[in-house]
Amino acid sequence: MEKLEVILSLAGTALGFLVTAATFIAKFTKSAKAKRIAEQTIKIGDAVLPYIKQAESFLHYSGPEKKEFVMTKANQYAIEQGISFNAMLAGEKIEELVKLTKEVNKRDKDKIMPTQSVLPLIPNN
Repeated sequence: MEKLEVILSLAGTALGFLVTAATFIAKFTKSAKAKRIAEQTIKIGDAVLPYIKQAESFLHYSGPEKKEFVMTKANQYAIEQGISFNAMLAGEKIEELVKLTKEVNKRDKDKIMPTQSVLPLIPNN
């Protein structure tokens, strides 16, 4: 009877360790995958910035044409580096970067200023 209790105790402990190890391995694998995806995103993001700058110098192209140029270059970079490329996500990030650069580089005359009324102020009697 004591042998059965010892065997059950060891089996329970072993099962606990097995579940803990499986959980650790699963979380570690997810963590490693998330880290790899984050690193790849940063690499593509760093590579895209010069392409955005280059596209902004194209004076006779529309915004969507410039975006398509940047998307093509980003896709080529991802293929060369062996990185998976999500066109929808990349497009959203490019839009965010362009919006940010336009906001940062806004000229004084382009900034929205409060307008003064054209009508003279008429005192209320």
